Amino acid sequence: MTTGVLAQQLLNALSLGAIYAMIAVGLAMIYGVLRILHIAHAGIYAAGAYLGLYFYGLTGNFVIALLCAMLLAGVLGGLVERFVYRPMIDKPRIVILIASIGLFICLSDLFRILAGPHQLPFNVPELQTQYTLAGLRMSSADLFILVGTATIFVALWLFMQKTRTGFAIRAVAQDLEAAKTMGIDADRCAFLVFVVGSAIAAFGGVMVGVLYNAVYTTMGDMIAYKGLALIVIGGFGSMSGAVLAAFLLGLTETLITTYTEIPLSREGIAMLLLVLLILFRPQGLLGRE
Repeated sequence: MTTGVLAQQLLNALSLGAIYAMIAVGLAMIYGVLRILHIAHAGIYAAGAYLGLYFYGLTGNFVIALLCAMLLAGVLGGLVERFVYRPMIDKPRIVILIASIGLFICLSDLFRILAGPHQLPFNVPELQTQYTLAGLRMSSADLFILVGTATIFVALWLFMQKTRTGFAIRAVAQDLEAAKTMGIDADRCAFLVFVVGSAIAAFGGVMVGVLYNAVYTTMGDMIAYKGLALIVIGGFGSMSGAVLAAFLLGLTETLITTYTEIPLSREGIAMLLLVLLILFRPQGLLGRE
């Protein structure tokens, strides 16, 4: 293993981890506030990819297409919270989980009906440029992912830590009943968390579509259980833990598939990491006992 090859793989792992983090942080936010496992989040991730592809074909401008996809995915997430989860929030959590799985299946079928069952190319020429720096290769898409992820996380941190709304969301996540007693509108907080989390997931969906030049109906399947694995590994409800777990998974997948002969797929590696963590640290990386 040469130093140059290792550095290149670490860079690849960073890009992959950034994509995973886009999914995990939304799931962690939603679980932290409502204590529900939002399987349909993967469907919104796929919806973001399709919306990005549609608006790019319509406008020819990738930035506009990305912003439109994030905006509409945020609206979709808000509608899901308002009309699917909120009416059954007092039901047993298994009921909400089943509803979420059903919604995810419905979204996948809706994509197949509207866009067809075949894989669609998402070719953005301005993001295909290759750069070489100190022997490391990076495409414009990789650079866009890293810069975009950093920007989103900084903005999210400022929102959660420096605004009254962010304080209210953190209060609801810490103690729902106490927050309600203090006059905080928990329903509004839950709605905003779904909007923000869904918009972030759409960013991930669009960038994966561009990175692999492919958008297809089942692209959310792998993300559905990897996202759950990430919030368990990070610690239920911990956004910092979910982000840490995302980059750890990206690094593990990249190094194992590159340098070992272990006959496991990337999905198998994620599940193996989940099982090992549950055995040795069931509360997750940054979760509480």
